[in-house]
Amino acid sequence: MFASMLRTQEEEILDQEGLSRRGRTILQDLDRWNRVSGWYDAHTRRIRRHWEALGRPSPLRVLDIGTGSGGLLAALADTDLPCELVGVDRSPAFAAMAAQRLGPRAVVLEADATELPFGDQTFHLATSTLMMHHLPHGVRHSLVREVARVARSAYFFDLEVTLYGVVGFACLAPLVGLGRDAVHDGMLSVRRGSTLSEMRALMKPLPVRVVRVFPSALCTMPG
Repeated sequence: MFASMLRTQEEEILDQEGLSRRGRTILQDLDRWNRVSGWYDAHTRRIRRHWEALGRPSPLRVLDIGTGSGGLLAALADTDLPCELVGVDRSPAFAAMAAQRLGPRAVVLEADATELPFGDQTFHLATSTLMMHHLPHGVRHSLVREVARVARSAYFFDLEVTLYGVVGFACLAPLVGLGRDAVHDGMLSVRRGSTLSEMRALMKPLPVRVVRVFPSALCTMPG
């Protein structure tokens, strides 16, 4: 009931601003949230579980879809996982930003996630964090089908649309120094998220299961 009341298709400020000064400030704030909340550390722990389920390949070939500023790839590069890292983003500006940030630690390409320039099963694992809610629902299905083509498994992390997620972020984000625009976009992000049943239906082409992550998120783990 609450999910249907909360839903919105309103665009986030970051989607409109891109890498303008205002957009970069939002990105910096959201990167701070990911670090303070421990989400980057949690992502790498869960990806390690995927690596173990895949038989501990060395190197673990990882494709990060919608890599943005490259935060997840940077976090993975700082672990002891034997990774070979590739990131893609359809925005030339974001791809260039991630490439500059990561240097030789990863290859970053400009590419559309629904038409990836890779052969079948090129990667052990595809990852996508906090990107799915930016996409129209039809595009989400196309993305998952393409991921199933190019990767053996996938780690998706996105937001669950819940009332306590919206209220909780609104209350906590200012306490860690996030600005008004980042708070606005974070609340919208939750409202643009998925329900558990929607996420499970979306992930059916992949050999994964969908689990809830406290306080208001969903992710895929090895099936």
